[in-house]
Amino acid sequence: MRKHTQWSSLAGRLLLMIILTVSAYFIKNFESQPTEIIPVIPFVDSTATAPETDDLKIVDHTLAHGQTLAQILTMSYVRPEDIFPSIEALRAIFDPRRMRAGTSVQLKLDSLGILHELAYQPSPELVIRVQRDSTDNFISATDSLHLHRETQILQGEITTTLYDAVLAQNESPELLLQYTDIFQWDIDFFIDTQRGDRFRILFEKLFVDKENGQREFVRYGRVFAATYEQRDSSYAAFYFNADSGRAGYFDRHGNSFQKTFLKSPLNYRRISSHFSYGRMHPILKKVRAHTGVDFAAARGTPVVATAHGEVAAMGWEGGYGNRVIVKHKNHFATLYGHLSRFAENLRVGDFVNQSQVVGYVGATGMATGPHLHYTMYLNGRPIDPLRMKPASTEPISPHLREAFFAHCDELMRQLGLLQVNVAAAPAVNFIPKK
Repeated sequence: MRKHTQWSSLAGRLLLMIILTVSAYFIKNFESQPTEIIPVIPFVDSTATAPETDDLKIVDHTLAHGQTLAQILTMSYVRPEDIFPSIEALRAIFDPRRMRAGTSVQLKLDSLGILHELAYQPSPELVIRVQRDSTDNFISATDSLHLHRETQILQGEITTTLYDAVLAQNESPELLLQYTDIFQWDIDFFIDTQRGDRFRILFEKLFVDKENGQREFVRYGRVFAATYEQRDSSYAAFYFNADSGRAGYFDRHGNSFQKTFLKSPLNYRRISSHFSYGRMHPILKKVRAHTGVDFAAARGTPVVATAHGEVAAMGWEGGYGNRVIVKHKNHFATLYGHLSRFAENLRVGDFVNQSQVVGYVGATGMATGPHLHYTMYLNGRPIDPLRMKPASTEPISPHLREAFFAHCDELMRQLGLLQVNVAAAPAVNFIPKK
């Protein structure tokens, strides 16, 4: 028994020595192998660039659709304690929720991720900066870039549409809208334009300087003067700042281009039905008076009041469906029918300005398709709005007429319609609209 115990003890010692020897071998070989370091690859924003400066790293971002400022700061490794304070500093002068896709954000960071400056450019001429001050707090300020103004002239002849004629000369619809707004009381550019009509626009363009030395177009400034020439009539409008700050467009004789009523209450495709006392009704299939004008337009097209006035009624009225009635001065009233919906927050008794939206085109009531039914009343009786010649608003005051005429002569010269020697120049051919 004792002999068996001795052998067991000897075998246990031998096994322990073998285990220790093998363990020492593996430990030695493991420590002799070089350690493999797996690099951590950070997230890279494909829209960002990060040039190095002596002290700070500059990171430029272009906002993607749906991207927030907090996401940009996080992916740029701005330290977390700087994210909320910098956003709040920006919020003091600009709501971050209004940041649009395609606009730029520039960050200035140090090697520790400490944010030193955030710059957001909501428009080409404006930069909003959030900077860290000497007390380690963020402050915000705006930086308006210098605008260069350049006066240009655009002229052309209509072969298809006025829209095509303007865009063919590399100008944008924004200029076209300014131009058509000047003549909106006298010319309906949807139906009155003809092939061969000519136009001239004296206008201002605004630019800013870029870092590469190039100029970038920002927007259009004011239209100083404009003409529209037709076979049987021509129009010339001149911008002038009249007394009491009443600036606007006037003809060559000092009469205002702004009229009491607009030519039409919306941008439409065509007139689908004219004013008539003997029209075949498209639904009832019988001859009935149609005491208004139907303008075919896309569903949802904004409908505006053609003159200042008070909302006298709104709601559903038989065949008109949803309709708004506006009461104006001098016993006039206008009705806008078949609306899909009314303007938000519009109520009976509200005062509306000329060109203010009152509703949107629809097909409510007795209508075969989306259009606006527009009726004008005088003393409670319907009249044809297309035949009405609205009166102009106040003309140039007598004590300003001399200054106005000199101003017009200069603008006519810039348009190429008047010689430098005004006394020897022939009479101007433009007919004032009465």
